[in-house]
Amino acid sequence: MNLRRIFFVLIGTSIIVFGGLYIYLFLTSSLKFKFIQGTTGIQIRKSSPYANMNTLLDRKMPSTVSLISCRKLFDGDPVEMNTTYKLMENLAHNDIKDMKYINLTQSCSSFRTMRRYITNPLDDVEESFPLAFSIVMYKDVYQAERLLRAIYRPQNIYCIHVDQNAVRGVKEAMKCIASCFENVFITSKLHSVRWGTISVLDAELSCMTELLQMHKSWKYFINLTGQEFPLRTNYELVKILSVYDGANDIFGSTDRKWHTRWKDAGKPPYNIRPLKGSVHIVANRDFVDFLINNRIAQEFYNWTKKTKVPDETFFPSLNHNPQFGVKGQYNGSRPPQEIRYFSRFKMWTHRTGTGCHGKIVRGICILGIGDLPFLRTSYNFFVNKFHWKYQSFALDCMEELYFNTTINEYEGIENFTTSVYENADIVKYAVK
Repeated sequence: MNLRRIFFVLIGTSIIVFGGLYIYLFLTSSLKFKFIQGTTGIQIRKSSPYANMNTLLDRKMPSTVSLISCRKLFDGDPVEMNTTYKLMENLAHNDIKDMKYINLTQSCSSFRTMRRYITNPLDDVEESFPLAFSIVMYKDVYQAERLLRAIYRPQNIYCIHVDQNAVRGVKEAMKCIASCFENVFITSKLHSVRWGTISVLDAELSCMTELLQMHKSWKYFINLTGQEFPLRTNYELVKILSVYDGANDIFGSTDRKWHTRWKDAGKPPYNIRPLKGSVHIVANRDFVDFLINNRIAQEFYNWTKKTKVPDETFFPSLNHNPQFGVKGQYNGSRPPQEIRYFSRFKMWTHRTGTGCHGKIVRGICILGIGDLPFLRTSYNFFVNKFHWKYQSFALDCMEELYFNTTINEYEGIENFTTSVYENADIVKYAVK
């Protein structure tokens, strides 16, 4: 009887010891991501095969997202859509005020941890392919900071242009946020930006100039506004831009209806054919250096001052005049308006295609939850635009999807392919 009792005691003790050891190993291995209730974003830790992805995702997002299913919204579930629309009617907006950012950034290490910035590159490939970003903004520090947090990686560099006419709180908050990162800065020359004038272009060129001076090795430049959000992770951008191999992604159009914009400006210098396009670009470093430092670009810049909406003429024209032999320029035979671009998704009212499920402001769609199914399948790099207080779950769910994909990448789970981009005309017919 005593031997039997001793036997069961030994068995019980073994179960407790080995069970405790198993729990310890599971917890220490699965806590790769440190999540803090009440905030969004992630802090990336060492990769672990034990992390429960569903649990991590459920805990990652703020409490408001737990009220709905982003997965169902991305699937276009009509019941979930209706439920979410009703919920948003009386939803309180929980943001971080400008003054709060000033207070939070008194301790930069605490701020980076609390806001869960990604503080290490995914791998050597990503680390060896740094990107340069500009963010031009006027208001909504909370939304701009969420954008910065999503695209932030320690190997990249970021220039922020805060409108000269922005309120003091916005300027101070962004200055404090930038001060917490060695690779984020406020451009030294701020402009009062007015749509349709050269000031829009000047804000971009100010950042380009300083990015060239401050960081010697970035590969590509991407310019953003504070109301955009990424559709591709940083790792996906690196994979795409690696196969771009220097090609620029700059929309342009030779359609004659745009010629009225420069009909009073006189003949352009160097027989440059003007095009209408977008101020938002993805351009290789050599091309950016050409834009800033080459005499041809400088004289063309002066000519664009006499045109209407010069920011939509400067970049496209110089990219689609390949006679200058600048790396990345488009040199294909098809008209530039007929080929495919990926840098930005925007929904204008004058274009056909997917209808806006949000609201229209000055001719452009402010995206809502009804646009989520399309955005999930888009091949574009970034989407413009969101107003975070308008159908706020739209931006929340985009954020969840983005960090969900990022988590998978750090776990070694990714099936992203670049074939669509490799076969694009802008890549096949780029000046080398």
